Amino acid sequence: MRLDPARVPLLNRGQRAVTVRCALAAASGLALLLAAGCGSSGSPGGAVSSPVVIAAVPGVSDAAIYLAQKDGLFAAEGLSQVRIQSYANQAAVITALQTAHADIAASDYGNVFYTQSQSHDLRILADGYDATAGSLEILTYPGSDIRTPADLTNPQANPKLQIAVPSDDWLDVKNSSAAGSLDAAAAREVLSNYVGSAADLVNWLPMTQQQEVRELESHQLQAILVSEPYIYQAESKLGAVEVLDACSGETAGLPLLGYVALNAWVRQNPGAVSDFQAALAKAQAEASLAGQVQPVLHSDANMNVQDADLITVGSYPTSTSIQSLQGVVLLMSNENMINPLTDNVTAKRLNINSLVVKPQG
Repeated sequence: MRLDPARVPLLNRGQRAVTVRCALAAASGLALLLAAGCGSSGSPGGAVSSPVVIAAVPGVSDAAIYLAQKDGLFAAEGLSQVRIQSYANQAAVITALQTAHADIAASDYGNVFYTQSQSHDLRILADGYDATAGSLEILTYPGSDIRTPADLTNPQANPKLQIAVPSDDWLDVKNSSAAGSLDAAAAREVLSNYVGSAADLVNWLPMTQQQEVRELESHQLQAILVSEPYIYQAESKLGAVEVLDACSGETAGLPLLGYVALNAWVRQNPGAVSDFQAALAKAQAEASLAGQVQPVLHSDANMNVQDADLITVGSYPTSTSIQSLQGVVLLMSNENMINPLTDNVTAKRLNINSLVVKPQG
């Protein structure tokens, strides 16, 4: 049973009451100068002369690039050499991009916009993955005292309650009142519908999602925030119970991951950018068809066949919504992850219209 109301207005949280409709988009190719064996080179408008390297954390959200590679869609659009390089977390993906070890990054939007708020370097090539109902949830174990979202912030019932949160997209945010990731920001925003400003007091505990499930099983944790395939694993193996859908109401359809590149690489390789966008759009359309994405989840994301077949898969958009991306930036600003959008420098750096690379033709 879903406990979250659909599209409920946010309670006033200290002049931060907003209704956030989220659907982010991002992606773009990048790299300034090439390190030996890394990145690609090419003349403006011409074909790249070495492999285009895509940095990614293999999983549900970036499955479309593996589908594009498997089905030869990159080569069909003119990118004859594409290499997908795996990394353990989103911080490493962004670092690979900034150090010219990758040209394009499949990155969660929390890392994308936090990085962009510090510099002017990134461009968004395409939106990659948007949430659907059940793709990011707070779970508890059977028989727990936590039965409703309000129980997550009840100091009398749970004086030492901590909610585990995935560490692979956790940010080094200096503001102590900030949500530490886009996942945590989404969950806190929805939780505020039930408990108001008390949602800001949640103690988030970053750890790997594998560890989250283990510690929920042993009752070392009372609540965890996880995505797929860990939602399915916890529910099927432990009998875990949903307490809150973090992508519902204001955060329904939240854009979670996009493809980005450094501005210099985009300027120097417009042909490669266009080819990547065309191939990705076809892969995204294919990934949205029933049964198409599961084989690459099994082979490239190392999921077992049952998990790949039964998990909840989000949406793979074939176009980028400026409005949805603006919603993500607004959410991050409301949750203190970036400076307020009234700050002129932040507003300029996070102008979505100037960040998104529009497809040609």
